[in-house]
Order: sequence, then C-alpha cells, then structure tokens
Amino acid sequence: MNVDIRGGPRIGYVPLHPMMTPPGDRRRFPAYAADRGIPFQVVDGWEGMDLVVLSSEADIVFWRHAPAGVGIVLDLPDAFLEEGWGLRSAARGLAKWIAGPLSRPVTSHHRAMCRLIERADAVVCSTPEQERNLARYSDNVHVALDLHREFKPVSPVDATLRGDRLHLVWEGLYPTLVAIEPVLPAIRGLAEDFEVVLHLVTDPVAHRFMNRYGTINVADVVERWGVKVEVHPWTPVELGRVATFADLAIVPVDRSDPYTLGKPENRMRIFWRLGLPVVGSESPAHRRACEVAGMPADVLCVDSEDWARSLVHYANEPEERLAVARAGHTAALGVYGDESVLAAWDGVLQGLGVL
Repeated sequence: MNVDIRGGPRIGYVPLHPMMTPPGDRRRFPAYAADRGIPFQVVDGWEGMDLVVLSSEADIVFWRHAPAGVGIVLDLPDAFLEEGWGLRSAARGLAKWIAGPLSRPVTSHHRAMCRLIERADAVVCSTPEQERNLARYSDNVHVALDLHREFKPVSPVDATLRGDRLHLVWEGLYPTLVAIEPVLPAIRGLAEDFEVVLHLVTDPVAHRFMNRYGTINVADVVERWGVKVEVHPWTPVELGRVATFADLAIVPVDRSDPYTLGKPENRMRIFWRLGLPVVGSESPAHRRACEVAGMPADVLCVDSEDWARSLVHYANEPEERLAVARAGHTAALGVYGDESVLAAWDGVLQGLGVL
C-alpha cells in the first residue's frame, strides 16, 4: 500500500516498553527515525495515524484488526516462527495475556502472530533465514539489523596479555545467561594456565520470568560456576569500558533452542565494533557473519570440545586475536555499518510510499 502523506505522514510506534528502555527500542525503528529526522509518537492505538510500526510487544490480537487505511509495519527481529506450533507457543499466548501485551489469551501465539504478519503491509526481520519463513505469510519482508550508534567504534589494539591474566567478556540479558553454562568447562580448563576473569555485562538484578516478574541476583547464579566472574551493570558506557581491557569476547548460543539459534549476529557486531576478537557458537547468522568478515572457521564452536580448543588457541595466540579483531572491526564498520542498516529501513518506508 501507499500511505497518504499529504501534510506529512503521521507515524506511530508501539514500543517494547513504555519507557523505551529495552535494546530494541534504542536500536531499531526509533534509532533509525532519530537518525533520519523522522518524527513519530508512541501510541497504543491507530487513531489519527497514517502508519504504525509495531514492536514484538504489540497486542497482536488488537492490531490484526487495524483499518485498511492505516499502514502497519511489523518489526520482528527474533525468530518467533522457528518455534512452530506447540506447548511453548500456547504458553506464550497465555503468559502474554497475563502480563499485559495481549488483550485476550490465545491458544497459539504462533497462529496469532501469523495472522498479524498477513495483515501487515511490511514486515521487518533480522536474518535471511527469518525472511524466508516470513515470506510464506507476507510478500513485503525486509531484513534490518540493529543500529549500534550507542557504541563508539574502537580500533583493535595490541593483543598481548598483561601477565597471565585473561579477560573474557559476555554481554546480554539474564534469560540468555544459560547459554554460557556449556562453555564453563572450557573456561575452567583455560584457568589451569591463565588467571581467567569472566566479565558479565548485564543487569545485576534481573527478572526471573518474562522480563517482568520475580527478581534474582545474577551474582548468586554465577557463584556456583567455578570460575572467577565479575558482574557489571549493563550500559553502553560500561560495556565500552570493559571492552578496553578485555582480551576476548564470547557469544555462546543455546543451539538446542530454535528460537535462540535463529537470532541474528548483533552481539558479534557489537564486540567487533568495540575492537574485540570474538569466539561464538556456530549458528546460521554467526556463520554468515564470519564468512562475510573473512574469519577462520575455528572462531565458531558447535560443542564443548570446540570451545575448549578455540579458547586455548586464541588465549595463546595474541597475533591471531588481533587479526580476527581487525577483520571483525572492518566488517562492523563496513558491510555491517550504520549506513547499511539505515538503508534497509529506508527501503521499508520507500516501499510504502512514505519516503
């Protein structure tokens, strides 16, 4: 559809959180709109709007019934469709109703999401794999990664260790912390030869369920890991600070979970932007990113043995750490740079006649 923009388009945005604090509210459409100088307002309905961009926390039951004259852009950066139909989808439909995003419970979150995808005038995702799945329900699907301008690029520097101390860094939300546990044996093994410190940049006190309910102290969780861990509060400034003395970043993924396995390469891009070498789990997005950047295959790990080999190798090879850091940094500012992300969102709005 073409949005009627006489007098300027009236664009609304349904955020992940009313305070616009989650990463997606900082790095996706709102960040693009701020860069391009496109005005929008946070909304919970379509009245008076020409176009509304929906985050994944929008009420998918309500917005499926948006009038035909209101353009809908659905932003789905996570691999919701990878889960398919099942108990998890049913549980999500009930939980999101209890938590508030849904106006009524649905027996299949997957089915309800597919109906909204069919209603949307454009769908934005974050990987080609997601694009192929979404194309079954929409003929206007775009791929756009996160915009990372909140992280000032830092050029890779000499990777020689300071003594025998090795600083590893991970960043993310509490629900993804579980992906580190299969890597712990490799880190413990590394600690036999180095003084290893694992830095976790995350929320020190997190919600247990749905990012809303119950609280847990992350320090209590990691106490039983058997490795030296330092927990840092998640802010762009703090992550940048930790990156200045970190030797190697890790980006593990729960490979048994189709939802997490289908996530994009955004974390890898953040660390590359900050000038760090990265060792991560093998996934479609990570494999593609490393191929684009010209990385050696051993930076990606399938199992605990791979993690042990890769961590030992890169801990002992400072020149190779520096080489992969430089290759990643070049990719982060080049093919994965800000302009490529902005251009992707330009394509979304141009296709709807907004630009």
